[in-house]
Amino acid sequence: MVSNPIFIDLSKISDSDRLFDLLCYPIYDPKTFNSRLIELETLGIKSIELSGPTILNNNKILGKGTRGLVLKANLGNSSIAVKIRRIDSPRINLISEANIQLFANKFGIGPKIINYSDNCIAMELIEGQLLIDFFYKMDSVNIVLIKKTLESLLSQCYLLDLHGIDHGELSDLKKHVIINNRVNIIDFDSASLTRKPSNVTSCVQYLFIGGPPSGLLQNIFSIDREKLIITLKNYKRTPNYLNFIRIINLLKL
Repeated sequence: MVSNPIFIDLSKISDSDRLFDLLCYPIYDPKTFNSRLIELETLGIKSIELSGPTILNNNKILGKGTRGLVLKANLGNSSIAVKIRRIDSPRINLISEANIQLFANKFGIGPKIINYSDNCIAMELIEGQLLIDFFYKMDSVNIVLIKKTLESLLSQCYLLDLHGIDHGELSDLKKHVIINNRVNIIDFDSASLTRKPSNVTSCVQYLFIGGPPSGLLQNIFSIDREKLIITLKNYKRTPNYLNFIRIINLLKL
């Protein structure tokens, strides 16, 4: 039985102390709480919906990372996601992350940023299957769909490489790609414009060489592992379109 979600009206915070944990995780501080409440209201957010796959202090949320929490919220008549910087985050604000994600948005990559402040990012809500679930929860192996999904994912990775955006966490894709009617790369928390991008190589290594789905995908596509490693090294040395297409062709996508 599915329980109805709990909504917290930001104008009636006395109705629930749940919000204290969420805006000031992991340590409540009244001054910080009040300033973040103002930030959310400035972004136009009227309420928080306790919904999602992650449980934090008996609250359902969309996600929990080392630097922030992601909550479901309501903006007008739409549901959105809002990231809240953790109190113990080593980052002093979320401005850099928001700006890099906005840059990625220009190329159709990442949840669309709606608005942001020092400690909050309001963005498009992405719901669907995690990539690992997409592979293993199919009723039957749909090679056409798998190929289409992987080609879209790697094309987005190439665009990130091309424009100097290193996502930073694509060596472990299980929490950073969501599949619905499209492929969505999420969570730009560790993204950088100063590191050398390694999105394509990290993604291919996870998918076909060392990650959980590599055995399944090597079997489906009969990948020449050694040749793939050499092709990836060539791309890493010279990350141009020709070397990217060589990877795509070798993977039969």
